[in-house]
Amino acid sequence: MPAGWIVGATGVLRNPEQVLTVAARERLARVLDSDETLTIVGADERGPGRATAGGSRLVWHFVADTVNDFAWSASDRYIWDATRATIPEYGAIPIHMLYTPGRAQSWSRAPGILRHALEFYSDLWMPYAFPQLTMADGPETGMEYPMFIMSGVGAADHEVAHEWWPMMVGTNETWYGFMDEGFDQYMNILSNAARTGESPSLDGLGQRYGSISGNENEAPLMWNANHGGSMYSFQAYSKAPLMLSMLGGIVGDTAVWRAMSEYAKAWRFRHPTPWDYAFFMNHALGEDLSWFWYSWLFTTDAVDGSIQNARTNGSVTTVVVRQDGQMPAPVVLRVDFAPTGAPIRAMQNSTMLDDRTALVTWPVDVWFDGYRTFTATLDFGGRAIERITLDPFGRFPDRDVNDNVWPRAAAAAQDNGAGR
Repeated sequence: MPAGWIVGATGVLRNPEQVLTVAARERLARVLDSDETLTIVGADERGPGRATAGGSRLVWHFVADTVNDFAWSASDRYIWDATRATIPEYGAIPIHMLYTPGRAQSWSRAPGILRHALEFYSDLWMPYAFPQLTMADGPETGMEYPMFIMSGVGAADHEVAHEWWPMMVGTNETWYGFMDEGFDQYMNILSNAARTGESPSLDGLGQRYGSISGNENEAPLMWNANHGGSMYSFQAYSKAPLMLSMLGGIVGDTAVWRAMSEYAKAWRFRHPTPWDYAFFMNHALGEDLSWFWYSWLFTTDAVDGSIQNARTNGSVTTVVVRQDGQMPAPVVLRVDFAPTGAPIRAMQNSTMLDDRTALVTWPVDVWFDGYRTFTATLDFGGRAIERITLDPFGRFPDRDVNDNVWPRAAAAAQDNGAGR
C-alpha cells in the first residue's frame, strides 16, 4: 500500500515494526492493560512518517488461522482507536476501530458495544476463538468476515454476532440464512437487553408469526435462501427469532440457550446443516421435537388456537380448546382466580404464578391423533375462576388472539386496554 495509508484486515499484523511509527507501536503495546480506549493514529497524524512508517510503499503482512474468508480495508484518512475485550478461557484481546474523522462522534460508542458483544456472546455461546477483532468504517453499513467487520456503529452488535455463525460455526449462509442471520437476530435481542440491564423480551414473538403465516410470498426456511423472493429478509433474518421464541415457550428460554451453547461448541469450526442442528437440539433438550422442526423449517404453517367455551360444574371447569392451524403446540392455559373463596388446590400439571394465578400445561401430543379440539379439565378445589387465557405469553403462532380468552368479555376488555 502507499505509505500513509492505514490498513485493517482479517488476521494479526505480523510486521508492525515495518509499517507503523514508533509512537503507534508504543501505544499498541498498552492496549491490553485496561479497558481504556487508546488512539493509535490520530486525526492530526497524516501521511508517511506520521500515520505510518515513512517511505513510498509499505507491505502489511497479516496472518490468520482457521478462517473461511478474508477481507481488508484501507484509507489515508483513518483514525485508529483500540481497546480490549476479556474473553473467558483466553484472556484479553485487542479491538481495533478504523473510522474517518466525520464519524468520530458516533464511533465514540463503538468500544463499549464491541467489548460487550465479544464478552457477552463468549459467555452465552462459547468463547471467541480469534486473537483480535477489527471494525472498519467502509462503504458497507454492515458486513462480516473472520476477525473483521465493515459496519456502522448501529449494526456493530449484529456484525460481531456473525463471528459465531458463520465464522466459527461454519453454516452455509447462502443456502440456510436462518442459521446465520436469523440466529444473529435472536442473539441480538439477548445482547441488547443485557447491555441495558434488562431481561430479554421474547414473549409475543412466536405468536406474531400467526399473522404472517399463509402469505404466498414466504418461502419455508429450508428453501435455498438465494430463492427467498420478496420475503427473503423475513425468511433469513426475522423468522428464526419467532421460532426460538416458541421453542422457549415449550422447554424454557434458559434451556434453549444452554442447548444452543452446546451446539455451538460441538460444531465449532465444522459445517452443520439444518438436519444436524435439529437432531442436536433434540438430543440436548432431551425431547423428540420432530413435529416442531417440521412445522418451522419445512412449512409455513401456524397454530391458530382458540378457546371455544368453558363450563363449570362444582369444583371442575372444562375448557374446550380448538386448533385450526396445521402446526401443533402444547396447550398452555393461564387461570386467574377470584381474590377470595375456597383454598386453591394445585393440579399435577400446574404451576402457581402467584397466590391467585395458575399456569396449566398439556403436552403437544394431545393433537397427534388428529383431533381439532381438546377438552382441558381444571380442578383447583372450588375457587371461582375469573379468566382463562390460552398461550398467555404469546409464544405460539396465532392469527387471532381475541379468541384466546374466556369469557369473551375479557377479550373485549383487553382490546380496550384493560388486559395484558
